[in-house]
Amino acid sequence: MIKRFESPIQPIQGMKIKKILFVTGSAFLFAIVFVIDAILKNIEGGLDGVLYVRILLAAAAFVLLYFYVDMKVKESDRSQVQRIGAVAVWAGILIGAYIIVSILPLNWFESRDLQLYPRDYLTILFSTVLSVVSGLAAIVTLCHVQDMLFYKRTRGTKRNFVLLLIVMFGAAVSTYNLRPLDSSVVTTILFTLSIVLIIINSFRLSWIAYLSRREKIYAMLYALLAFFGFMAINIILSEKSSLAKALLYFNYPLYMFVQLAALFGSVYFGMAFISTLFHLPTAAAFDRKQNEVSSLHNLSRLITQVFDFNDLAKTVTKMTLEVCEASSAWLEVLPADGKLYDHKLDGIISQHNIEPEDVEQILFGGEHTVRSLVLSSKKILLIENVKSDRRTSYMSKVKNVGTLLVVPLISHDELIGILYATKEIDHGFEEDDVNIVSGFADHVTIALENAKLFKKSLEKERLQRELLIAQEMQKRLIPQTLPLFASVDMKAISAPALEVGGDYYDIVMLDDYRIGIVIGDVSGKGVGAAFYMAEVKGIFQSLSKIYSSPKQFLVKANEALISSIDKRSFISLIYAILDTRTGELILSRAGHCPMLYISSDKKEYVKPTGMGLGLRAGTLFEETIEERHIRMKKGDVCVFYTDGVTESRSSAGEEFGYERLLELVSRHRSRTSDEIKEEIIQGVWNYTDEHGYDDDLTVFVLKWQGAA
Repeated sequence: MIKRFESPIQPIQGMKIKKILFVTGSAFLFAIVFVIDAILKNIEGGLDGVLYVRILLAAAAFVLLYFYVDMKVKESDRSQVQRIGAVAVWAGILIGAYIIVSILPLNWFESRDLQLYPRDYLTILFSTVLSVVSGLAAIVTLCHVQDMLFYKRTRGTKRNFVLLLIVMFGAAVSTYNLRPLDSSVVTTILFTLSIVLIIINSFRLSWIAYLSRREKIYAMLYALLAFFGFMAINIILSEKSSLAKALLYFNYPLYMFVQLAALFGSVYFGMAFISTLFHLPTAAAFDRKQNEVSSLHNLSRLITQVFDFNDLAKTVTKMTLEVCEASSAWLEVLPADGKLYDHKLDGIISQHNIEPEDVEQILFGGEHTVRSLVLSSKKILLIENVKSDRRTSYMSKVKNVGTLLVVPLISHDELIGILYATKEIDHGFEEDDVNIVSGFADHVTIALENAKLFKKSLEKERLQRELLIAQEMQKRLIPQTLPLFASVDMKAISAPALEVGGDYYDIVMLDDYRIGIVIGDVSGKGVGAAFYMAEVKGIFQSLSKIYSSPKQFLVKANEALISSIDKRSFISLIYAILDTRTGELILSRAGHCPMLYISSDKKEYVKPTGMGLGLRAGTLFEETIEERHIRMKKGDVCVFYTDGVTESRSSAGEEFGYERLLELVSRHRSRTSDEIKEEIIQGVWNYTDEHGYDDDLTVFVLKWQGAA
């Protein structure tokens, strides 16, 4: 099944097309209504059907306008204050339209039998324009007021508003069959009921409580403007002036709807003004709480987003000033593992609005300071009056500090830092301040711990990258390919237990037909062993071509290493020289694992004597080194390896051992050197229950194919 994806541009384009259709459709219907009015100007009576069609066309036009306005209002992400401002602007636009039309030289209407008859076509045109603007203003007002009513709405909010709309539309529809200057009892009852529901809905002002002081002031200003604007509109419409008659002539239901909408606007925004005025004294407290919540929210975000320790510390002290309206603040981070800083103020990683000299006096100016009190108690310390409190008598030289709040930052019962805040006045911090700063300190502790962990992870990642580079470099120290001979089949592999290791193998051409093979193992593993391994390669490459026998090579290699190798380390090495014409193998060993030799008539570990490189110098080392000569026959196999093979352990703790290695190679001696190597590696892997190697592992397999 193919899944289709819609581009986000398509819905946006669809919305634009809808808006264009709504506006053009509405304009087209209003144009038809104007044409009908112009035709009917000179015709009297007998056209009731046309009048009903005209009413339906006008209603449809306003429905399209409503859809357009509703889409615009929902798209605009306006605050409540901006909504009041928008409504006030539309009230002003409507009053401006009324003023402009009223000063035009229009002949207006003549009244006969409660009917209105326009005296000229300009009156019809401006009546239509005025009615459209009035209806649009009423729709905009109701859409914005609806969103304000539904803010933090309760179960009955929507019910009350829908009921109001039903009664308002009922009052408007009840006038559709009335003459412009006529009235009815039903209309009066519905109009009165609408007023009652308007008052009920106007008590929905929950959005005021969530405004800041600045927003409340603007809300009062906009609400007052909207109130006076709608009051003026109500007065104009209720006095049946020429402007009111223009709406009555165009559409009596529209006149009733606009009048009720203006009445709703005046009542709602009048009550909004009064309620906001009464909320204004508590605005400062609300602003403070909002600031506290905002600061805690920002700090929670910082916990997961800001990992630079210094940036985080600066943000923490700055937020402390905001959250409790402190005069100054600073943050001290305590040294890890009980270490001491070189300077007393090295632990102060951020400070705001206070001099370093004052900080030093507060923290270290006496024998028993507020810092020492918090260090010993690990509890919040509040000094209400710094000048009179005996605990801060040593702070007499510090100016502009009346109240001092000290909050410990505790992580896993360990004190990792201290947050300080001051105010210039005495008794400046209330209980709420202490509680909020205490909660703030918990977030700060988490943020600081996260910053430390992130720093450690970056350091670990850097080291990991360097180790990977070292691993690649070490791989290049080992032969990438082995020389090819018709008489000898050779394969080798080396796998470090960690990123880098101390195992080493190499091969060198001594002349046209002799090759030198070396396998070594540095005590230990990891980076230290890898360094010694690199040193051994340099020694091997330089000395192997100078000294023709394995014993001489090992003696000189020991002399080269003895002065540089750590006394706690040593290197085991086995070195063999193979004549590729005759199959003669000369072997010496310096404390390394014995070579496994498998022939048709014997299976043995060749173990010439010799101690590890770097353990002893001089003649003592030379006397221990022994050479062994082996004449290989066709099909003979020699296996060089490190102790990572024989000392690999199973889950029960038993080593792989020499016997298993001998038995495994004997069983597969007829196979190629590459296959024998793979069988050894797979055998060790299976034996360790596939949990991996505990030590560096190297295997070099040599199989004699016979003289070429």
